[in-house]
Amino acid sequence: MGLADSGALRGKVAIITGAATGIGRASALLFARAGAQVALADLREPELALTVAEVRAAGGEATSITADLARPDDCAAVVAAAVRAFSRLDVLLNNAGVGTMVVGGTVETISLEHWDLAQDVNVRAMYLVSRAAVPHMRSAGGAIVNIASVSAFRGSVERPSHAYAASKGAVLSLTRAMAASYGRDGIRVNAICPGTIRTRLTADIVNRVEQAAKEGHGIPLGRVGEPEDIARCALFLASDDASFISGAHIVADGGAMAAST
Repeated sequence: MGLADSGALRGKVAIITGAATGIGRASALLFARAGAQVALADLREPELALTVAEVRAAGGEATSITADLARPDDCAAVVAAAVRAFSRLDVLLNNAGVGTMVVGGTVETISLEHWDLAQDVNVRAMYLVSRAAVPHMRSAGGAIVNIASVSAFRGSVERPSHAYAASKGAVLSLTRAMAASYGRDGIRVNAICPGTIRTRLTADIVNRVEQAAKEGHGIPLGRVGEPEDIARCALFLASDDASFISGAHIVADGGAMAAST
């Protein structure tokens, strides 16, 4: 029996940002299966509605919040809506982000607008949503899971993404700092660093990377990751099975970094 089927989040309330597709959608379905009531936030309202409908069709409880996390007021509104709907908050999955297809390039080629967008969505929104969430989590403790990236550790000659890498490096530093500050409140803060995952953010490279993996290059496990791979990792970190883990990051890349170092 998997962690989700054991009811690992039964009785808990979780916010998941960027929940319309990809890792966020997979996490919404898995967290709900694990017993959580889920508050799902995303800018893309039609896709978000589909995720909510699928959660409910599977017997889960969900509410949706349409929000643009590049807007500071929307970040606080997400938490307020979740607490209004479910009266408590136990888990925050900071998953929303803008990827390299939008904010790729070097410091010479990326526009200031796109540089700022990467920092605003990938880092500032995480800070703002967390700032609103922490006061609601203090009474009973809880878990915050931040989605970073292996781009925090390595660059790419073929696909430079300086703004994205900088933002994800900041996520890891923020994760460690928050873990140190909020441990006394019983709040655990950890990060996941996905490698190549089959989502809309990697649509331009996923087929090439997967073919190389099948041929024995790049990813030792021989495939790219699926959103569910990261969702299962997030569920573990959100659950009581990870009750003594805080300030850590988990690299989930099929062994690619291990093979390149």
